[in-house]
This record gives sequence, C-alpha cells and structure tokens, in this order.
Amino acid sequence: MRAKYVIVLGIRPDIINYEPLVRRLRREKADVTIVHTGQHYSYFFDGLFFDQLGFPKPDHHLEVGSGTQAEQLAELAKKFEAVLAKEKPDLVFSFSDANPALAGIVASKMGVKVVHLEAGMRSGDWRMPEEKNRRLLDSISDYLFTPTRGTEANLLREGVARHRIHRIGKPIYEVLTDFAAEIDKSAVLDEIGVDRGRYFLATAHRPENVGVRRPLSAIVGALGELSRTYGVPVVFPAHPRTQESIRRLGVRVPRGVRVMDPVGFLEFSKLEKNAMCCVTDSGTVQEDSCIFRVPCVTARISTERPETVEAGSNIVAGVVRGHIVEAVRTMLARRRNWRNPYGRPDCSARMVRVLRRLDGEVRSPKVWWDHPRAHSGSAVSGYRRSWKDAAYPDGI
Repeated sequence: MRAKYVIVLGIRPDIINYEPLVRRLRREKADVTIVHTGQHYSYFFDGLFFDQLGFPKPDHHLEVGSGTQAEQLAELAKKFEAVLAKEKPDLVFSFSDANPALAGIVASKMGVKVVHLEAGMRSGDWRMPEEKNRRLLDSISDYLFTPTRGTEANLLREGVARHRIHRIGKPIYEVLTDFAAEIDKSAVLDEIGVDRGRYFLATAHRPENVGVRRPLSAIVGALGELSRTYGVPVVFPAHPRTQESIRRLGVRVPRGVRVMDPVGFLEFSKLEKNAMCCVTDSGTVQEDSCIFRVPCVTARISTERPETVEAGSNIVAGVVRGHIVEAVRTMLARRRNWRNPYGRPDCSARMVRVLRRLDGEVRSPKVWWDHPRAHSGSAVSGYRRSWKDAAYPDGI
C-alpha cells in the first residue's frame, strides 16, 4: 500500500466511523494525512470523541466552523484546496453526507481520486441537505464503499458501474464491537440515576424537527406521554440547537423528560444499549439500536437506513405525537430477535483488502473506459481524467 491517503472528517460521526480504518492503516504503516474541517468544534462534539477513541490528532485543521451553507462550503473549498496542493495525495476519503464530505468534490476537481465511505444511502427525501450531499458525492466518487446490499442496489439502479462499488459493511458495527468493554464500564447510568431497561432514550437535532415549534412540541409532548404511560424517565441528551429552540419557541418540557447536555461516545452508547426504546431523528441511533437489539422509533417521515425497518428494529413514525407513542407501543411488544443487517464487524479489514487490490490503479490515474472491467455491471462509467494525464494541460 504505497498510495498516499487523505482522510477528511468534520463532525463526531466521522470521527467514530473512521476509527477502525485509521487504526488499521496506521498498523499497516500507510501514508495517511487527517484533515479536520472544523464543522464540530466544541469539546463535547469533537475533542471528547478523539480522547475516548484514541483517535490521532488531525494533521490539518481548517477551522471552517459554523455559518450559512454557502459560507461553510466556500471556506471548505478554499482551505481544502490548499491542503491538497501541499500534500498531493493519491486518494481522498470522504465519509457519509454532512458538509465536510463535499471536500470530495474539491479533490475530484483537482484530479485526485475519491472514495465515498458509506456510499449509496438514500432516503428519497430531496428536502434533506444530506440527501443532496449523498447524491453529489456518489456522482463524482471513483470508488464507492457501500455498507449493505440495499445501498449497493441503489447505486446500480442509478447507473453506477459495478466495478466502482465495493461492499465493505458498517464501520459503526466494528467500533461498537471493539469498544464493548469500555462502553460497559461507563458509569453513566449511576451518574444520572436510571436503571438498566427502565428509561427511554431520546435525541432530536434535525433543523426541520427542532427549528419549528409544531414538530418540536409534538416530539417533546410524545416523550412526556411515554414517561407517564410507562412510569419511567426519558433521558434526553439534547443538542445545543435543540435546547436553544426549546427556550426560544416556548416549548414546555413535561415532567419525567430529563433534558441534559450531550455526553461522550462511551456514555451515549451505554445509554443506547440499556434503554427500553430509543426515540430519535438520528440515523446513527437507528443503526446502533439495531446492533444493540434495542427497539427504535424514528421521529421523521423518511430514513436512509431502511434496512433497520426491514429487519424489524425500527419504525419510522413521522412527527405526530400520537403516531410516535403508538409506534413505541408496537416496538415494545416486538421480540428482539431481528437479524442484524450489517454483516460482520470486520469493515476495516475489508477496506484494506480493497485498497491493496486497487493500489496500482489509485497511483496511476487513467481514463475510465480503459479500465479492464469498465463495461461490466449495469452501466458504463463516465469519462474521467486527472491533471496527471489530461490531454489539455490548462484544463477544459
């Protein structure tokens, strides 16, 4: 593995999901540069996750911070271009669907090959910024590392050539497996005063849910009703944006709903693992609860994790109070014997095997139609040149 890799991260799910890959690449003594865009920058959303996971500190920190969509993307493009010009990597890793992932577009424009980790996830909800980001990044990525058969099928339906797709599994499954002992050692249940299996865990952070009074009031009201009905507390580690919206919009928090500050990865995973049921608008919680065999209800009208619904671990209930409560009742009545749709916790080993196989190709860019497998699969991949072999030195 002689290629030079750049790994781009910017929010806490990136840190968590890159951990197995970074650990294995460092073990292989691969040439890896880590770039932090800085979209998450508070200790509880950033530094704590580096510390708990033993994740190496970034080589470059772009300090993009907060701002409008246009401001974030402009700063990301300008600063990441400078990093690429300095580092001259062969391959850039972009993860998932938040704005930091769009660094892959900058890399592609500069002729650097791109891997999209967790490619092919689709909600079908075009209102979501993440859905736009997913499709943009998938459309320009050279290699698409998918987590499930369903995500692979999504890409094939969209005309992506089969040789560009590599199914490698779910990184989070490997992380939760590797850190199981540390998660179990967490004292968070005692610290907040709840008993195992005797509380609900709730999260809400999506702008369409917490930035408008009606859905936020419905979600919080449903949590209060659940607490009263089942006689247990609702633990609600709330994003700062959510806490601010509760105050600004005048949403009354019912008795039994414990709104608290965010917690670390180990603490939150312990809360997920021991909850009666999770009520969430987070994609990651849908995955974690499925792996932990904890019922989940998603307070959204769509999901990019349909495999959790198909497995029976999750119901997408929308944002109507009564629907959320009824979905929780249904999930609590189900047996927790669903089949984990995420395969085996060996994602990093699969990724490294693929990277070894692709090493020569990654370091020797060529037009896609010369690829020996370019015409296999469901579609012929598109035209692809890099600055290293362009017919027109000044660009097109």
